[in-house]
Amino acid sequence: MATLPGAGDVRRNAVVCLAPGVRLSGTRLEDVDGQVYELDPDGASLCAVFAGPADVRTVIDGLARLREVSPSSLASPVWEFVEDLSSRGLLSVSESFSAERAARLAEWPRRALTALTAGALPPSAVRRSLRRYPGTFTGLARAGLEAHQTTAWIGVALAVAAAGLALILAPTESARGVGVRTACLLMSGYFALLLANMFAHESAHLVAARLGKCTVYGVYCRPSGMGISYTTASEPRRLAVAAAGPLAALALDLAVMAAIVLGPGTIWATAGIDQLRLSAFAGVAALAAFQLVCLTPLARDGRTIAASLRTILRKEPARA
Repeated sequence: MATLPGAGDVRRNAVVCLAPGVRLSGTRLEDVDGQVYELDPDGASLCAVFAGPADVRTVIDGLARLREVSPSSLASPVWEFVEDLSSRGLLSVSESFSAERAARLAEWPRRALTALTAGALPPSAVRRSLRRYPGTFTGLARAGLEAHQTTAWIGVALAVAAAGLALILAPTESARGVGVRTACLLMSGYFALLLANMFAHESAHLVAARLGKCTVYGVYCRPSGMGISYTTASEPRRLAVAAAGPLAALALDLAVMAAIVLGPGTIWATAGIDQLRLSAFAGVAALAAFQLVCLTPLARDGRTIAASLRTILRKEPARA
């Protein structure tokens, strides 16, 4: 992905801070894209606090003690201000993705009932949270692990299971036990490759944006999703940035597939079929196919590529 989505409502257990590229100058809030927002003194004071990570509820309690009023009298205007900043992409919101998923799951019965009675599925009342980090490889790694933490934990659990089985079955080495252990190791490696695909994809976006002299605002992440936020006035550069991600991940997958096929004991060197290698090859091929889909209009990168190509092709006849 290579665009910045709008943020949603901020849950009450969130920690917030000004997003990378956003700075407070007196009573004005300035974003790296040139947007300037005038603030009243109260808003400027809150933004000064949000220059570093802050728990909004703690901020409200502190302001209430300072002004000698009840926290409830300040809660509503402060939360409205925070949600307004979030909706403009000016805040990095750190909150529990697990709590967000649980809230979405809890509302499914109500949404399903509404869909049955009204004939249309209503939108979720739980808005997705948004976190923004600096546009660096460190920020990219952090955003990726937070966005895809479920995938990461499944991979870790499978690796631990394989290690445990190796210790338990070492004296006996039963055929069934070895098969289960091998399956755990294979699946753990597959989940590691999923994360590697994600990192290669987004790293290529970031490198292409930097090399193309684009304005990079930072890295954003949501549950199961992340991307690079940038702008450029050049359509060829926009096309290059959008295409770089899927092509880099595709190159990684093709290299892994080649290693599987050309490695020692390859299935193509014998008349038999190595089921383990065949399964691994098919799994990696599925990842490669997904990256090819990302180059088509079915995915956001593909739509960006198509839009840039149309713009470039319209300009060429005009120059001629």
